[in-house]
Amino acid sequence: MLLQANPATTVQEFSFWDIMFHGNLFATIVMAAVLLLGVLALYIFLERWLYISRQLKKTDRQLMDTVHGLLSEGKVRQAAEVCTNDGSPDGRVLEKGVSRVGKPVGDIVMAMENQAQLEVSKMEKNINLLAAIPSLAPMLGLLGTVIGIIMAFFNMANMEGSFSPKTLSQGIYTALGQTAVGLAVAIPANFFYNLLLTKIDKFVMKMQRLSGEFLDVLNRPS
Repeated sequence: MLLQANPATTVQEFSFWDIMFHGNLFATIVMAAVLLLGVLALYIFLERWLYISRQLKKTDRQLMDTVHGLLSEGKVRQAAEVCTNDGSPDGRVLEKGVSRVGKPVGDIVMAMENQAQLEVSKMEKNINLLAAIPSLAPMLGLLGTVIGIIMAFFNMANMEGSFSPKTLSQGIYTALGQTAVGLAVAIPANFFYNLLLTKIDKFVMKMQRLSGEFLDVLNRPS
């Protein structure tokens, strides 16, 4: 009995890079735009994370005690200069309170809160752009998917001769790759955004605590 050898089957190696850029020119442009959004999200996150971390580290543990000592001696101007020279968000917020010593407590608190809001706005620079990326990336990916599927069916409809399922399947998996990349960009970008918000929330709580400590200093006996 003769054994008939099976013809060698060629196994196509999976390459996500080929899938991403296997489509037409429009799909390639959409894919490039999604990847650029991913790079932009990473850049904004790293730049903001490093900036916020530097600002939070600029903390002089002895600043409040120094200010209290100068205020107890009636040296308001010197206390304000110490806060200004500190060069930290804490110092700038505290300086607004020191410069209004002698005024109603409401004015002191409002001045410190306004300065704290300015410091928060500095930290939130480009945060809104980062927040938009988790919405834009999946939408662009979905657009690329829809266009890819349309082109797959268009090629199938205009195909001469017998229908090949391979033609349709290639178009579909290439189109779905667009959505996959969009989600791959959106998910980390959303995570980065929430990490930065958590960092900024910690700063807001720190400023609230600083304001309370300064009011305690004003009421503390000399």
